[in-house]
Amino acid sequence: MNLGELIKLAGDNVTFDETNYPALKGATEEAKLAFALHHSALHFSKTAGKIAKVVEDIDHGGGLDMESLKANVWKSFINTAWLAEKIGMSNEEIETAIRAKYSKE
Repeated sequence: MNLGELIKLAGDNVTFDETNYPALKGATEEAKLAFALHHSALHFSKTAGKIAKVVEDIDHGGGLDMESLKANVWKSFINTAWLAEKIGMSNEEIETAIRAKYSKE
């Protein structure tokens, strides 16, 4: 599966509707998108916090919780893929941005 297919998979399977989010009852499409973007930001924060906990535990002499890191890497990735799909960002745009960032000019 390539990045474009993963973006589509995320977009097709992460649904923001009033069944899952009662606050969306009667909301316009624009309001639904705004809510979804906000909720996505919350998920990014939540996932980053879980990764920070693993790293912070190491700072205090704890062990590396690789399973927690793996779980949160895929959650972060699916959130990124979903967000790309919702804003219409293609895999080509992502590749171009990454190549531009790391080009050796």
